[in-house]
Amino acid sequence: MTLHHTEVASSVPAADEVDGILREHLAEIFAGDAANAVREQFKNEHIVPLRGFCPPELLAALQAEAGGIMDEHGVDRKFTFEITDNSPRQMTTVGQPVIKEHGPLIDALYFSPAVKDLLSDVVGEEVHTCPYEGEHYVISRLGKSGDTHGWHWDDYTYGFILVLHAPDYRDGGFVQAVPHTSWDKKNPDVHGALLKSQVRSYALEAGDAYIVKTDTTMHRVYPIRGESTRTIVNMTWANTADLGRNITHETNDVLFGGTGGSTEASETAVGV
Repeated sequence: MTLHHTEVASSVPAADEVDGILREHLAEIFAGDAANAVREQFKNEHIVPLRGFCPPELLAALQAEAGGIMDEHGVDRKFTFEITDNSPRQMTTVGQPVIKEHGPLIDALYFSPAVKDLLSDVVGEEVHTCPYEGEHYVISRLGKSGDTHGWHWDDYTYGFILVLHAPDYRDGGFVQAVPHTSWDKKNPDVHGALLKSQVRSYALEAGDAYIVKTDTTMHRVYPIRGESTRTIVNMTWANTADLGRNITHETNDVLFGGTGGSTEASETAVGV
């Protein structure tokens, strides 16, 4: 899915304009052969980039909004998680409650019917906003050499990630995914998953997005190096089956504060 960018508009979009901007934009870039290719790639790989998802005028506004929120409220996190086989998390994060209060454009993006329609079309089933508000949307930034979001799965079926800033792939920060794997929280096995399935890597640029079947696709962000920065908005979506399941949120609550929006910094590794 490729977009030929147009000139950035001088005015900042309002929250109530986000859905209309996206619907018009997506109708241009997600059609015909491009749409078919995206559906087919997701079907085969359980992850697919949406190149040029965000139009330039909206991207600039979201970058400014997320950057201000991150600079004011971001919390440095450094953990290893037993529940994901002691894989590392080293990043700066902001949770849903803070974004809900200070990020009207991000909130409008998540609740955009145009986004919901696109995701449902790509994955081949109706998606639903996450029943747990703490996973609606979060912001994470990798901004120091070695920062990473290590190998993991997620609790709900789908993740939708908008890339606001991305390094050149030579500096890391690209996404890696291992589809057709499973998360046993009592006996997680990252290395076993790596041995059993193919690892695919995806380099992305600012304005791109990607969809992941996160409950059965182990994935990570390759560690960054140098002075590069990767900032994303991660949005969680459920399928119909998720709505009837008893789902816990251990890693989200530690990394992003859950619905409490914790702002206490953590610099020591812990097991969850």
